[in-house]
Amino acid sequence: MKFKTLCFLTLILIPSFAMANEPTKTMASVLTELNHFPSAEHKKSLAAIIENTSSTDSEKLLAEIITRIAHKASAADKEKLNKILSDTSETKAIKTIAKAILNTVHKPQDEDIKALKALIGSSSD
Repeated sequence: MKFKTLCFLTLILIPSFAMANEPTKTMASVLTELNHFPSAEHKKSLAAIIENTSSTDSEKLLAEIITRIAHKASAADKEKLNKILSDTSETKAIKTIAKAILNTVHKPQDEDIKALKALIGSSSD
């Protein structure tokens, strides 16, 4: 196989196989433990994501939204989550977290918790 073809296939295929990274694992962990709102310890973990210059804009946004959860996401945050879900360039991990936040009522739904736990168990990028 030619080198250019191999590089092209790598660029196309790798994002679809990308697993959760540390910020997404942290957010998934916080959400699986969420009960009405994030704890002080959870907020510290989320603040670290927000302040980290290597975190993506989407990771920072989701961490901010999780920090603000009080029983459920606000209407304004739900709009942001829906934009993430409709963005074809977002990773599966980011969309999984966004969906879980969107569906949260006091705590994430059982189906979302299973998906979040799968993110926590996956290997890093």
